[in-house]
Amino acid sequence: MQNVQASIGLLVSWGGFKSSVDREKATQFFRVRLWDQGDRINQVLEHYDKLDEDIRAKLPLKRI
Repeated sequence: MQNVQASIGLLVSWGGFKSSVDREKATQFFRVRLWDQGDRINQVLEHYDKLDEDIRAKLPLKRI
């Protein structure tokens, strides 16, 4: 984040995070967000209708 002068970061890990990273999550809440596989899937499902048509074509989902 410092190298690109970003004030907020997003770290995505499909395999989860070590306990030491999880302990830091609360202290860095306003600077860094951590997403694991569940967060990623929830965000895709929540915002699927707003995604570009090209992305939806590559990830065809149907509500049931």
